[in-house]
Amino acid sequence: MTLAVLFVLGSLYCALGSQSSASESLRNVRSNIETVEQGCDTGLNSPEQKALCLKSVPLELKTLQQYEVNFTEHGRRAANGQHPVASLIWTMKLAASIPGLALVILVAAFFVAGEWSRGSIVPRLLYEARLSRLLSAKAAAVWMWMLTLVTVSSAVTAAVGMLYTRSAFPLPSPGALGEVLAETATVLVAGAAVLAAAVATAVALAALVRLPLRSSLAGFLLLVLVVQTAGTPVVGAWLPGGALPDIVGFSGFDRVWDHFWVFTAPSTVPAVLRAVPTLLGIALLWTFLQRRARTRDLV
Repeated sequence: MTLAVLFVLGSLYCALGSQSSASESLRNVRSNIETVEQGCDTGLNSPEQKALCLKSVPLELKTLQQYEVNFTEHGRRAANGQHPVASLIWTMKLAASIPGLALVILVAAFFVAGEWSRGSIVPRLLYEARLSRLLSAKAAAVWMWMLTLVTVSSAVTAAVGMLYTRSAFPLPSPGALGEVLAETATVLVAGAAVLAAAVATAVALAALVRLPLRSSLAGFLLLVLVVQTAGTPVVGAWLPGGALPDIVGFSGFDRVWDHFWVFTAPSTVPAVLRAVPTLLGIALLWTFLQRRARTRDLV
């Protein structure tokens, strides 16, 4: 429960910070464009200063207008947190990035490995001797818990957005309802798939290590490895850290999530295909876990 509350509050804090920053940046650049467009004839400049000003205006305007385009896109994405539907995009992307993946590692460690350390796994294995089925049920429970948490968190973010931040931090609309629904559905499916893979990995690690703290440490070390290898030349796009941002749909504007990831060079191969090595690795991990359980005592 404590972890869930921290995630909800953290997601809301990030949403407020992103909206505030995007709104302020957009307001400033539009104010600067308006000032420049008023011209250089202020009545206070000398002829030489005025000539220099007129010469620099086109370049300055072009630069400011490019900033406006970038800040508008940033603002449109930040405005997802102010929308009753698009807030799911905001929360799911956060759940599929470092904060959510770290939460999965902690929950799996104490939910799965904790049973071995407490000894409560014994009666469960007496009832269901097949370890793979027991762990699959636990993985499904953690996955559903994460999806429920995403739903609750997005509802809180949307409520605050509609009641407060829409007026406090004006931003461009996220888009027409049809576009928002389509983008939301895409992100939800992709994010749910990423969370499922993360849960499967975290549960398998916890079952192998069987101690909560060591399981958490192993999971965090693996997460660091995933992030750091994302920028590996040539093969980086095929590693988990290279495929994940493309699957979920991160971009250069989503700085709340993106600053965790080291992006690789663009790949022409679809992200779904580039995720195949990761899925094979998870399958091998579960196969190793199952064989290990057959060759030693389960408890």
